[in-house]
Formats: sequence, structure tokens, C-alpha cells
Amino acid sequence: MSKTFRGILIIASIFFALLIIFLYRQVVDISRPFPPLSTDTLQAAQTVPSRPVYYFGVISRFPPTLIYQGYQPIMDYLNAVTPYHFELRLGKSYQQTVQQLVSGQVAAAFLGSFLFAKESKRHHLRCILKPLNADGQPVLRAVVITKSSSDIHSLKDLLGKKVALPSRLSFSANWFLYQALPRQHLTLSDLDSVHIFAHHYTVVYEVLKGRFDAGVVKDRVAQSFLNRGIRIVAESQPVPSSPIVVSEKSPKEVVQAVSRALLAVDPQKPRYRKIVARWDPEFAWGFVPAKAKDYLVLLPLVKTAEGH
Repeated sequence: MSKTFRGILIIASIFFALLIIFLYRQVVDISRPFPPLSTDTLQAAQTVPSRPVYYFGVISRFPPTLIYQGYQPIMDYLNAVTPYHFELRLGKSYQQTVQQLVSGQVAAAFLGSFLFAKESKRHHLRCILKPLNADGQPVLRAVVITKSSSDIHSLKDLLGKKVALPSRLSFSANWFLYQALPRQHLTLSDLDSVHIFAHHYTVVYEVLKGRFDAGVVKDRVAQSFLNRGIRIVAESQPVPSSPIVVSEKSPKEVVQAVSRALLAVDPQKPRYRKIVARWDPEFAWGFVPAKAKDYLVLLPLVKTAEGH
């Protein structure tokens, strides 16, 4: 190595050493104040994005963990495409969610079809949307389920059997009690017993565990268990699917924003397919507008139930 090259290396080493010392002092030296922020930078730092917060009610059809799993992604979507921030507010009962709507505690709510038909006129509630099913139809059915290995194959086979039902304010329970049984000339006294559970999934689990011979749930729940030990033995007529409902206290602009956002969802398009993949299956096929007259078909069942 030549003396000239060695000299260049020594000078370069000293230069980089001095540069490191200088930079280090600049970083750790707190004796001098930082440069003042410009007015624009200061305002930007102090500005916290603020959007009006509105609540979305959900009836207690499923356990809270399952509701959050399937319904929160819908809120995430609305938060991304509307100028508002939506949060879920779960009701401890079907009726509590109705009261939250009436009092204005929630701007909108996921209600059951039977519940809406029962309470809409009394509380001036309005349905705005109803979900489509996998066949592209805005309908649902209640179904009677049993274990795959059961000897129950029709409603008549329920004679002397134990049956599990979801909430008394669900379409499933009321259809079974006041339409399905009477049409087979059966009464509650013909069964061993009937028990009401809080959630549809609880009904399925009770049947799977063998504690009940049969249960009644909405078709969307039963379908997720068809290859997991459950079999459908009877089903109701199709009725309008569970609506999204608002009240007189719901802000008009919020209602319009929710409607526009959810009606825009088209699961056939790739951009939406990924979004709805995380939604509860009941809502993953999109929505169509709903009208109160759609649910008039349920009024005879409502009147029969109220008469008991």
C-alpha cells in the first residue's frame, strides 16, 4: 500500500469520525430549542379528524361474540364510505333494541321480520333495506332441525318430543307455535316439552348435544350446520328477510347515507367480494329497498301470537 493511499485513508477516517461526532451532538443536544413549527404544521398536528358518531342496534338473535364477528365488518364498511362513524349497540333482548330505536339511542337497527311487523305501526318505525339470500331473493324461512341420526323426518314425528325454540319475538318461534303445529293438528300438549332459548345458535347446540330432539331456527343458521350433524325436516313459507329499520328520530341524511352505501354493494363485483366475505352470511349477498307493505304478510301471524 503506498504512502499516498495510506494518507488518504487516514484523512477519510478522521473526516467520518468528526462527522459522526457532529451528528451525535445535534441529536442529543437539548440545550437549544427545536425549530418552531409553522402555523400550518401546528394546525395540522392539532386537528383530529372528527365525524359524527351514530349507533346501529342489533337484536339479540346471536351471542355477542358472533354478532361482532359478522356485523362489525359492516360497520367498518359504512365508516369507510360515509361521512359518519357507526358503532354497534347490542340489545339484551329483541324489545330493548326497539326501545333504543324509538328513543333515538340508535339511528338504525337490524330487526327481525316478525318483530318489525309487530312494532312498526305502534312505534312509527320504517324499514329501509332487506338483505338478499344466496338465491338473490329478499326472503328467509324458518326451519325445523334435528340431528342427522334422528328418526324424526316430519313435523308429525315430533309427537312426544322435546323442542328448542329461539326468542318468542322471532319469526321462527311464532311460525312453529302458531302455524306449523296447528297445520299438523298438533298442540303443545302433544309434545314432551318446549323450551325458549335466547339465541338461534343455542338452539342448534342444544339439538346437537342431544338435550332436545328438534329445534327451530332461521334457515341461514341451519344451513351452516348441514354438514355438521344437522338435518332439516320442515320449513316455513318464505317471508320478507330481516330488515334494517329506522325511526322518526333517525337523521334523514344518515339514513340516506346508509341506504346508498349498502345498496351499492354488489357481491358479483371483485371489489365487493372481498368486503362481504367477512360479513354475516345473512347480509353477504347485498340488499334491496324495503317497504312496510312487504311485511303485511306477517300480520295474521302477529295477531294470532298476540291472542295467546
